[in-house]
Amino acid sequence: MNMPDVNEILGGLKGFQRDAVEHIVDRLHRAPDSSGRFLVADETGLGKSVIARGVIASTIAELQNADHINRIDVVYICSSTDLAKQNLRRLNVTGDPHLGVTSRLTMLALETRRFTSDASLLRKKVNLVSFTPGTSFEMGWQTGSQEERQLLHVLLNGMAIVDATAERASALFFQGGVASVDRFQAGIANMRTALGSGPDPVIQGAFTAAIHESGLQEQFELAREQLRGLDVCPPELRREVNHLTARLRGVLAAAGVESLEPDLVILDEFQRFRHLIDPKSGSAASELAHHLFNYPAAKVLLLSATPYKPYTTVAGDNEDDHYRDFMTTLEFLAGGDGEALERIRNGFRNYRQAVIAGSDGAVEAAELRKSLLPFMSRSERPRLEEGRDLLVRRVVSDVPTPEDLRSYSALQAFARAIDSPVSLDYWKSIPYFASFMEGYRPGERAREQIESGVATPELTSTIGQLRAIQPQAVRNYEQLDYANARLRAFAGETIEKGWWKLLWIPPSMPYLSPGEVYSPFSDGSVTKRLIFSAWSSVPTSVASLLSYEAERRMIEGSALSENTADARRAVSSRLDYVTRDGRAASMSTLMLFWPHPTLAEVGDPLTLLDSDTELMLADDARRRADDRIRSLAGASEQAQPDSVWEAFFSWPGSWPEGVHRRADAAAFWLAGRGGGSKNEENDSGDALKEHARLALTQAGTPRWQEELGVLAIHSPGNIAYRALARICDEVDQELRTSLWRAAARLANGIRSLFNRMDVQFLLDKIYGHHQPYWRSVLQYCADGNLQSVLDEYCFQLKLELAGSGVDANALSQIADRAVEALTLRTSRYNARAADEKFSKIPITVRFALRYGTAVGDAESVRAPEVRNAFNSPFWPFILASTSVGQEGIDFHWWSHSIVHWNLPSNPVDFEQREGRVNRFGGHAVRKNVAVAHGRAALAAVRPGEHPWQNTFDAAVDRPELGEFSPWWIYPGAARVERMIVHFPLSREDAQYERLRDSLTLYRMMLGQPRQEDMMELLKQRGVAEGQVAQLDLRPPRRH
Repeated sequence: MNMPDVNEILGGLKGFQRDAVEHIVDRLHRAPDSSGRFLVADETGLGKSVIARGVIASTIAELQNADHINRIDVVYICSSTDLAKQNLRRLNVTGDPHLGVTSRLTMLALETRRFTSDASLLRKKVNLVSFTPGTSFEMGWQTGSQEERQLLHVLLNGMAIVDATAERASALFFQGGVASVDRFQAGIANMRTALGSGPDPVIQGAFTAAIHESGLQEQFELAREQLRGLDVCPPELRREVNHLTARLRGVLAAAGVESLEPDLVILDEFQRFRHLIDPKSGSAASELAHHLFNYPAAKVLLLSATPYKPYTTVAGDNEDDHYRDFMTTLEFLAGGDGEALERIRNGFRNYRQAVIAGSDGAVEAAELRKSLLPFMSRSERPRLEEGRDLLVRRVVSDVPTPEDLRSYSALQAFARAIDSPVSLDYWKSIPYFASFMEGYRPGERAREQIESGVATPELTSTIGQLRAIQPQAVRNYEQLDYANARLRAFAGETIEKGWWKLLWIPPSMPYLSPGEVYSPFSDGSVTKRLIFSAWSSVPTSVASLLSYEAERRMIEGSALSENTADARRAVSSRLDYVTRDGRAASMSTLMLFWPHPTLAEVGDPLTLLDSDTELMLADDARRRADDRIRSLAGASEQAQPDSVWEAFFSWPGSWPEGVHRRADAAAFWLAGRGGGSKNEENDSGDALKEHARLALTQAGTPRWQEELGVLAIHSPGNIAYRALARICDEVDQELRTSLWRAAARLANGIRSLFNRMDVQFLLDKIYGHHQPYWRSVLQYCADGNLQSVLDEYCFQLKLELAGSGVDANALSQIADRAVEALTLRTSRYNARAADEKFSKIPITVRFALRYGTAVGDAESVRAPEVRNAFNSPFWPFILASTSVGQEGIDFHWWSHSIVHWNLPSNPVDFEQREGRVNRFGGHAVRKNVAVAHGRAALAAVRPGEHPWQNTFDAAVDRPELGEFSPWWIYPGAARVERMIVHFPLSREDAQYERLRDSLTLYRMMLGQPRQEDMMELLKQRGVAEGQVAQLDLRPPRRH
C-alpha cells in the first residue's frame, strides 16, 4: 500500500473542487467549533466523488500522526452496488487495487482480518469499506443471503462439528431457499474454510453477548431442537424461523459495526436513505447507522446535489416535506448545536421576508451564507440556457392510428372484466401494454384467475381482443408495428434514420472522411439516448421493440428466416480460428486482429494527414501508407509474396522486442478472456496456437503487398495498438510488452463484435458478397473511423482509470473495460402473448437495453456491465430506465440527450435526469471542443502527444465561463438535449410550461416552508431570478 500524495491528488482538482476540499478538511479536522459533519451539495455532475477523494487523501495525511488510532477506516455508504463499484475506484487514493471492500455489515467477519494487516511503523493501514443501506441496515423480515445464514450458523455452532444432528438441524434452520440441506451444508463447509482460524473475535464476542442478553440464543436453540431428525422445515415453523433469522441478522449487523473503527463516514446521495441520519425515526436501521456516525472522533461527510426532498407541487406530496427534510439534515450536521440552528432558521426567515417585501435580499443572503458555510457548501455551473447550452426538443407524435384507438378500447374492456382499472397513461406510455403488464395489478390478477381456473368467459374473451405481440410474427422475423404513437416518433429519430447500420457512435473528431455507412451521420447529430419514464414496463417494452427492429433490419435478406435459438446457432461464425488436418485453414482472421507495432506506426493516420482543414479521404491515406511501405521494403527488389498474410507477418517487429517468440503465449494473449478458437475436427482449442505458430515462423523481411497499406491503417489489431500506445506517456521495454498484450485483448474484443451473427449479415447487406468477409471488416473500420473512435474512448478511459500516468496495470484495466463493453452478454427480455397462458415470447436485445430493475434480479446484478457498455461508443445506443435510484450514475461519455418519456413531477427531477449526461468531459463538450480546435490540434500533434489532450489544452479561449470551461461547458452546436415526446394537444404541454417556469425560481426555495405559495407570490409580482440575491454557498476561494 502506498501513502497518497496529497499535493498530487489536490493538484489534479479544479480550483472550485480544491477550495471545497480545503474548506471541508478545515471544518472537520481543525476548526475548534467543528461538529465533525459536513455536506457537499454541489450541483449534479460537478464531481462530488472527486471532492470526496481529496477529503480522504487529506484525512489520511491528518491522521497519520494521530496517537489515538492505529488504523484508518473510511466507510462509504451509497444507494446501490453499481454506484459503489463506479466510485470506489475513484475514492481509492492509495493505489492498492485490493483496498476497496464492497460488503454487508453482516459479512464483515470475513473481511476484518484484512483491516489490521499491512501496517508498518511508517504508515497506518487504510481500509475503504462500502455498504448499501438495503443490504446492511434494513433487516426487516428478510432472511438475507445464503452466505449470511451460513456465517450465522458458524457463529452459533462453532468452527468444529461437535454434534452432527444439531449441526444438521441448524443447517435446516438456515437453509432458506437453497434447494437441499446437503447443498447448504456444503456451503457451510466452504464458509468455515473461508474463515480460516475463525470469525473476527470482536464480532464473535459482540454477537454472542447480544444474543444471550436478548434471549435469541435460547429461542434459536429451542427451534433447533424442534428440527432435530427432520429433513424439511415444517410449514408451521417457517414463519418463526424466518423471524428469528431476521433478528439474528440484525444482531450480526450491529456486531459488525463494533468491528469497525470509522474515522471518516461518507454518505453518497444520502437523500435516498435520509432516514438513517434522523435519530427520531425510531428505526433499527437509523440506530445502527448512528453507531457509525457517533463513533469517537469519527467525521461524517454527506454528498448530495438535492439534500432535501425535491420541490413538489400542491398536487404532489405534503408541501412541508421539503422544509422538514432540510431542517432534519441541518440538525444532523450541527450535531446538537442549538444556537447555530437558530441562527440558520432566523437567516432563512429574514431572507424570505426581505424578498417578499420587494428587497433584493442581498444583506440577508450574505448573513445566511455565514451561518450555513460551517456545515455545507454548494458550487453551481453557469445555468444552462435554452438556445445556448440546452436544446429543448418537443417532439409531437402523429395522431394515434385507428388500431391504436381500438387497442385502448380493448384495454378498457379488459379492465372492466378483471375489475382493475387501466390508466390512460399506461396506454400512452407502454407499447403493447398487454405484452408487458407483468408487475401491474391488471396483469397479475388476470394471470392468477387464469391459472386458478376461475377466469370468466368475459375475461377470456377480452384477453383475446388485446393488442399484443404475436409469437409467430417474432419467430418469422416479421415487422412489428410500434403500436404506440410515442414510440413511433422516437423510432423516427433513431431506427428509421438508419442508426441500426452503425456499430459505434461516429467520432467527435474524425481523422478521415467518413465512408458510405457513416457519411449520412457526419453532421454530429448522433448521440446515445437515455430515456426516463415513470412506468416500470416502459424500459422493457421500448428496449425490446427497438432492439427487435434493429436486428430484423440487419438480417433482412439473409439466409436466416427463423428467429429461434437453434437457427441462430446454425449460422457459421466467420472470424473463428479454424484448423484442417492439424494446419491453420486461413490466416486472414489472425492478420486482422494481430497488433503489428511496425506496421501500426507506418499506417498511423495522424502521421498521414495534411495540415489543411479538410478531412482526408481514406483512399488518399491508403496511397500514402502504400508509398511508405514501398519505400521501406525496397519494393523494386522484392518479389510480391503469394498472400497478404505472408507479407504481413514477414515484416519485422510483429512481436514485442525482447520477448521469446512463443506460439502458446501469443495464443493466450490473443484469445483475451475465454479463447474463441474452433477446430473443425476435434475442437481441441489448439487452433489459435497453430495460427500463432505459423505467423511467428515467417521470415522477418519487409515485403510489399498491395493490401498491406489498408491493413496498416485499418486492421483492428493495429488500431487497438495505436489507441493504447497514445495514452502511454513513455513506452519502455517492460511497458511495450504489456502494451502488446493489452492491444491483443482489445483486438479480440473487436473480433467478437464482427463475429456476431447480426453484424455479419449487416456487412453483407452493405458491401455485398463479392469480397471476403475480412475485407468487409477492414472497409467498415475505414468507413467508420474506428481509429478516431478508439482514440477518443481510450482517452476517456485514461481520465477515468489512470489519472496522470499509465502503467502496465492501468493499461490492462483500460483494455479490460473496453473488452467488457464490446462483449456485453446478450440479453433476452420476455414479452407475453395474449393467450390463455400468457406465453413468454423471448426477444433478443442489444441495440437498446433497460437499466435497473428489481433489486437482486439478473438485470440488477448486471447493471454495472450495462452502464459500462452505454459509456462506450458501442451498442447499446439507447438505455431506458425509471428515474428511481439513478442519482450519481454517469451516462455522459457518449450521450448528451435525455428523453423524458413522462414528465417528472418537479423541476429538481429535470436537473437530476439531465445531470446524468451534463457532466465532466461529456459528449456534447467533446464535440464542441473538437469542432473549435480539433483540426488545428491534429495538424500540430507530435509523437507521444494525444490529439484529445492537445485539443482540450487549446480550448482556453472562453475565460468568461471561468474554471468550468472547457471540461463542463464549451459553447457550440452540440448541446444537452431535453427531448420531450408527447401526443398532439396533450395536457403535457401545459404541464411542461409550468415546470419550465418553476425551474427559474425554485432555487430560491431552499430551506423555505410552503414553497409553492412563495413561488406563486413571486410570480404574481413579476419577480425574476436575477432580481433577487441568490444564496451563495460556494466554499471560500483559496485558488
